[in-house]
Amino acid sequence: MFQHAMNIVLGPKYDKQLITGRFSIADVFCSKCGEELGWKYVQSYDLKNRYKEGKFILEELKMFQEY
Repeated sequence: MFQHAMNIVLGPKYDKQLITGRFSIADVFCSKCGEELGWKYVQSYDLKNRYKEGKFILEELKMFQEY
């Protein structure tokens, strides 16, 4: 989980039931190639998960490009 992310574009937010609870999330895309990288927690509907709000979940394998 990351506090900050750069070179990204956020998709529209939507509600989703995850293993840890119900959230409003927005998909995160690479600003250069448009590939989906993960999501951002926009809002938690459960008080115990409020610490996740505003944080990003990014797939590590998609964050780096080999040359």
